[in-house]
Formats: sequence, C-alpha cells, structure tokens
Amino acid sequence: MNIEHIKEIEVLENSLKFLRIFFLFPRKSEINDPKKNVYWKFILLSLSTAYFSIGAAIHLVVNVRSGAFVNVDKDVGTIISYYGALYFISRYLGNIKYIIILYKQFSDFKTYGLPNNFEKTNKLLNKFSKIYFVYHMFIVTGMTTSTLLTIGTCEEENLENNINDICGLVGPTWLPFEFDYFPLKQIVYGYQVYCSFVIFQLAGHLSYTLMESVEHLIIRFEHVGHTFVEALNEKNSYTRREKFYVAIQYHNDVIQMGKLLNSCFAPSLIVHISLTGPVLGVAGYRFLTEIPLDSTCLFFGWMFSTFIVCRGGQRLSEASLAVGDVIYRVNWYNLETDLQRDLKMVMLRSRKPVYLRAGPFGPMTYSTIVTILKTCYSYITLLKQTM
Repeated sequence: MNIEHIKEIEVLENSLKFLRIFFLFPRKSEINDPKKNVYWKFILLSLSTAYFSIGAAIHLVVNVRSGAFVNVDKDVGTIISYYGALYFISRYLGNIKYIIILYKQFSDFKTYGLPNNFEKTNKLLNKFSKIYFVYHMFIVTGMTTSTLLTIGTCEEENLENNINDICGLVGPTWLPFEFDYFPLKQIVYGYQVYCSFVIFQLAGHLSYTLMESVEHLIIRFEHVGHTFVEALNEKNSYTRREKFYVAIQYHNDVIQMGKLLNSCFAPSLIVHISLTGPVLGVAGYRFLTEIPLDSTCLFFGWMFSTFIVCRGGQRLSEASLAVGDVIYRVNWYNLETDLQRDLKMVMLRSRKPVYLRAGPFGPMTYSTIVTILKTCYSYITLLKQTM
C-alpha cells in the first residue's frame, strides 16, 4: 500500500490522544518524522517511578531476612505488576515507528476505498476508548485508596506480628529513614499514587489500544470479503477479472498488515502470557484470604485487560477465515474455468488464519484465557500451601 500521501492518522483518535498525555505517541506534527524526544520524555517519566518497585523489593528482602513473612505476597504482586507493565509499555514504544506505519495503512482509504461500516465502527471504538479510560481510572483509584480504609487492621497486624510496617500506603516500601509522620508519610503515599497512575493506567489503556488496532484490521478483512463478492458478481468478464485481481492484491496487503501488527505488538503481548497468571494468582490469593479492595482491583484490572486482547485475537482469526467462507457462498461454479482455479488458491490461502501472537508463546485466543486461569489457580494453590 502507498501511504506516502497519508499526512494524518484517522483511526484510534481518542486512544492516541490519551497516549500523548504520557508521551507515548508523537504529536500530530511529528507523525511523519518522530523525534527522539518521544523516547527521552518517556524514559524520564519511567525513571521518576522507579523507586515504587525498588522500595517494594527492598522491603521484601528486609522482611524475609528478619523472618517476618508479612505482606510478602503484596510485595511480589507490586514488583511483578510494575515491571510487567513497564516492559509492556517499553516494547510498544520501541516499535513506535512501525506502529505509525500500521496506523497510516489503516488510514489509507484511497487505494481500496472506505471499508464498509468504517465510520460507525470507528465512532464506536472511540466512544469505548473514553469509557475504558475512565473504567481503568476507577480500577487504579481503587488500588491506591483502598489501603486508607484498612489502617486500623494494619496496625493490629503490626502489634500481632511485632513489626513496624507503615500503614495506609499504596504498597509496602522501605526507606533508609523513619517516615511514619506528617507530612513525610503523605508525600510517600502521593508518590506511590503518582507511580500507579503513570504505569498501571498507561499499561491498561495500551491493552485497549492494541485491541482497537486489531478491530481495525478485522474491518479490513471484512472489506476484503466484500471486495471479492463485488468483483465476482460483476457481469462483464473483463471487468470481473480486473476487479478480482485488485481484490487479491487487497487480500495480500491486509495479510501483510497482520504480519506488521504482530511484529509491532507480539513482543509486548509476552507480558500477558507470562505474567498475567502469576499476578492473578497473587491477587487471587489475597482476595480469597482477606478480600482487600486493592487486590480485587488488581485482579479485575489485569484480567479484563487480558480478556479484551484475547477477544480481539479470537475475532481476528475468525475474520481472516471468513474471507474464504464469503467467497464460497458466491456462485463461483458459473465462472470461467481459469478464474475458478485462481479462486481456489484464494480460498486455500484463507484457510490459514491470521493470529494475534504473543511472541513465541502462540496466538491470543479464548483458549489463552483458559490457560492463564489454570496458571492462576496453580499459583493460588502454591501460595495457600506455603504462606
């Protein structure tokens, strides 16, 4: 596809607007020439949140060495969640130039025309982008404010276990000085809230952005099917063949879009496959033992982010297979022999689905959710036996 004439991205309008808030996508004026300051801005933003996980890691080590295995699961959950989210974001940013190319291809309506129902679907996706952003803000808000409701319980646990954990923070942390007094404690709490919103809010919304990208590829596969039907229903044999070859080229281009989408997002999706199970296991264990609001929010935040990506992957594979089904329903047996032969090749190619892949771990589909839940259950069982 020729995208040199594309000067502005016409898809994912709201999602890209939200990503620009966190310096994760270049401004409109820099689309054709992304500046290095996009990377540096986010690097500085990431460094500003680094101690959130470092403090939890030191707290974990200090507790284990002292023999007080208190809040170990929360420390582990914080560390895994933070670095998983940071890796997810970093791999997205690392492929930003190719992602821009992909979004420009989605915005090219000159080469093959405007896909059917594009305006309606794009408007709906933009609307859901706002809803999801607000939803995830509630999730992160629940994670960061729930501990304020359990300060009394935390202080009782401190007395019972003869420890001096600071109560009311977003997560356990360690500092080389005493800070359990006003206003230092409030400053630490504010810092943790800031870190949570920067990392978890951004990673959560990136999952929606990825799903939205997959939906635009699905729109293209549906349009390919429509283009084949339109070509094969053409009465004039010469025009029919010309349109048919255009449809073949369109099909090939959309398959290449699928390959580009995977090269852009597959490295990031490794997080969903490898870390969602452990995170859900830790959060699920705390949910079953204490039913804390923060772990509940963490559990449903990660679970829903993974679900929407797997759902998008499932729909993508079905949409790519549906191209062959649409062609089969046309009266192809009335066509000339050589065109039937070419049509068989297209149908054979359509039997090989385009998947949304998570690196070397395979496709993201509904079966992936089942595998992740099995892993989650294994971690919950392990924690119940050892804690």
